[in-house]
Amino acid sequence: MTTGFARRLGLSDAVAIGLGSMIGAGAFAVWQPAVQAAGSGVLIGLALAAVVAFCNATSSAQLAAVHPVAGGAYAYGNAELGAWWGYLAGWSFVVGKIASCAAMALTFATYAAPGFERPVAILAVIALTVVNLLG
Repeated sequence: MTTGFARRLGLSDAVAIGLGSMIGAGAFAVWQPAVQAAGSGVLIGLALAAVVAFCNATSSAQLAAVHPVAGGAYAYGNAELGAWWGYLAGWSFVVGKIASCAAMALTFATYAAPGFERPVAILAVIALTVVNLLG
């Protein structure tokens, strides 16, 4: 059964997804600990983070252009560095995304139910997992 929707992403779609992924819940949770840790150097830290993000984005884009296959970090690491490094890159990516999801759930819970952050965050992860599994 076809739905009539085209399965494609354009440049503006990819940029929107990338920006949404980078900004995420961090925009609501990062400033207080960042200022506490860096003090007046927080702007230097932001500039350094921007340079690192730019390097990450451009290197990922170059790898995607050279290796136009599914698999992301795993496929690039496997092709460029070997099977073990590809395996490590793939699992590092998965662990990083899981940590990001946990951080976003805790940020949501901090705003939605102060004092009950952990149980609300766990419920949010379970609810979103069920919604995704149901399509």
